[in-house]
Amino acid sequence: MNNIRNIYCVGRNYALHAQELGNDVPEEPMIFSKPTHALHPAEGELRLPSGIGAIHYEAELVVRIGRTYEPGMSVDQAVDGLAIGIDWTARDVQDKLKEKRHPWLLAKGFKNAAALSPFRPFPGAAAFQELTFSLLINGVEVQAGSPRDMIFPLERLVRYIGDTFGLDAGDIIYTGTPAGVGVVKDGDELTLLLGSERFGPLRVRIQV
Repeated sequence: MNNIRNIYCVGRNYALHAQELGNDVPEEPMIFSKPTHALHPAEGELRLPSGIGAIHYEAELVVRIGRTYEPGMSVDQAVDGLAIGIDWTARDVQDKLKEKRHPWLLAKGFKNAAALSPFRPFPGAAAFQELTFSLLINGVEVQAGSPRDMIFPLERLVRYIGDTFGLDAGDIIYTGTPAGVGVVKDGDELTLLLGSERFGPLRVRIQV
């Protein structure tokens, strides 16, 4: 994780997730970022802050950029790694920020707010499209998704982020979460599945 530079995240990239939170489906990618201090391995003990209200899990596929992005570059040229992670969200904080039309950093960028598995080689854009992933909490599946259901496919995300903000080797993109997000509780044990590959367990401790 020491080689990760910028963390870009995509909001509302699955229509059912946008709808479950009462949000409009976006007409162009919604991009926000997290500080690298938010990163935490997707295993072991995860400490999350108390006193900020409900913290929601959001399982997501994550891609790693392998070289400097240039306009017109394909996904297969730009991306070299694939992982799965959790975009932790302080939902009560986020709702208040939305009301004030303030940035989401307080709700998305707190310490340990970006769980991440080890990266494996990117399988190519066509194979990525057919992947499946899911999240189990205490052995029960709570989220399941596939890039087939993304509003904005990976090619569009890489092009949009690269053209707008820039992308370079070591940057990563959390590509959005499917429906089924919910509150995590102290003592919950989470397991991420990327296809048949398991990552975890990740044991949650809400700090007092």
